[in-house]
Amino acid sequence: MDRIISKTDAVIVGSGLAGLMAALQLSKKMNVIVVTKTSLGAGNSEKAQGGIAAAVSKGDNFFLHMKDTLNAGSKFNNQHSVKALLEQSPLVMNELIRLNVPFDKAENGEFHRTREGAHSLRRIFHAGGDATGSNIMKHLKEAVKHQVKIKEHLLIHDVILQGSKSIGVVGKDKEGKVHEIYAPLTILAAGGCGELYSVTSNSKESTGDGVAIAFRAGARIIDMEFIQFHPTMLLTTGETPCLVSEAVRGEGGILVNQEHEPIMEGIHPQKDLAPRSVVAKAVHDEWQKGNKVFLSINRIPHFTKRFPTIAAACKKNSINPAEGMLPVRPGAHFMMGGVAVNEYGETTIPGLFAIGETACTGMHGANRLASNSLLEGAAMALLLADKLSRPSFNASENQAERLDDIEVEVNLPSRIEIQQMMDQYCGIIKNKEELTKLKDWLADYFDVIRAPASHSFSAEGTIIINMLTAAWMITNACLLRTESRGAHLREDFHKEDDSWSSREIVWQGRQMKPIVKEKEYSYESITG
Repeated sequence: MDRIISKTDAVIVGSGLAGLMAALQLSKKMNVIVVTKTSLGAGNSEKAQGGIAAAVSKGDNFFLHMKDTLNAGSKFNNQHSVKALLEQSPLVMNELIRLNVPFDKAENGEFHRTREGAHSLRRIFHAGGDATGSNIMKHLKEAVKHQVKIKEHLLIHDVILQGSKSIGVVGKDKEGKVHEIYAPLTILAAGGCGELYSVTSNSKESTGDGVAIAFRAGARIIDMEFIQFHPTMLLTTGETPCLVSEAVRGEGGILVNQEHEPIMEGIHPQKDLAPRSVVAKAVHDEWQKGNKVFLSINRIPHFTKRFPTIAAACKKNSINPAEGMLPVRPGAHFMMGGVAVNEYGETTIPGLFAIGETACTGMHGANRLASNSLLEGAAMALLLADKLSRPSFNASENQAERLDDIEVEVNLPSRIEIQQMMDQYCGIIKNKEELTKLKDWLADYFDVIRAPASHSFSAEGTIIINMLTAAWMITNACLLRTESRGAHLREDFHKEDDSWSSREIVWQGRQMKPIVKEKEYSYESITG
């Protein structure tokens, strides 16, 4: 098979906020290639509505932001990572403002900030109302085009290894040509895995590619049982097209049932602004009772102007915001687990890094605090770029360990089949019986999950394998953690168990079974 060979100093897999911010910073001192499986900027960052949390305003401070982050995360967070990443808030905001991101301002000329679930103060900066992600990505894409080489519509299959060291990546373009990109620095920024579920706020690109690639390379993966469900996805007669930002509740929205009864009364002191896992469970419970759930927006003035993206989605689906009631339901939203890294994105494999949602710094603990994801992705990009210097050696095809292209005879399930199984057996509330059924179903695909990705598969086939790999890790981890904590909710173990408070579920060395270990948050620096 013909191969197209490229060489560079750093290759970045993914083109969301974390990937493009890292590319922009690294390009100041080295040659960078950005690879994206669809078009530049496609992914979850583009869809981010709420905004970016940053404690940089008068009356707010780093310690309050850290306290809110830890409380939302069920205190399962890596406090070192929380501190290191939140401390980057001023630098992140300065960089985004330097890029001319048009953050919204109040009439007095100061930046307007909103409040979201589990935040004690209004510290969420937004741009274009609920189009923050789109505005940030527009300016990042424009800046990066002039600084780095971009390869679109190239699906990366695997990391290229020399012994235990990463020296690049291999993948296939939409014409079926195999590409090998050799680089001493490989950065995975491929997003999350919300597409495992039929109802999700995520983009179609969010198929667990980053964690699957890292798993096949033998990197350490942790906390995959913690999948966050957002409580308010707009409910329509067809496909659920739009997230209803938590900022709507921050501005006065209230969750009610069809009788207009507030559903969060008596459930949590913060009511509608409780941590996401609490609100999502409350909405789910109402659905289980046979009730409908609505987000009442009657107390929000100028809703259409403040939330133009949501208003447009309502109009598209014949929902009239003027009536004041938006039908909602929960949907898969964010992967707290991922490739185990420190705040600089260093994995357990020399030369391989992970940032953004693909990575797990431990910052989010068991449940992410609203609008901390854009901050984390940007902060990791800045810290990584500051840490890395231009490599003093070149990676080449002569160093690569060649793996035979493995032909595996298997009929892969469709994307819809995977989503149906995950919806039914691994949703917001889980139990041993249903998780075991899902595990047994996934076990039929052992051979493709544990093997290097085969060039004989189509692009969709490779994506399906990545989805199966992420689903396998999530399902097994959910079975092992016999408690409820944060976003991980078990109806057969409905309380937190102190014995699990310092234990993490770890995947490493391509092993198909995870192990339970005491938390390890100090990773040896491998950038040399």
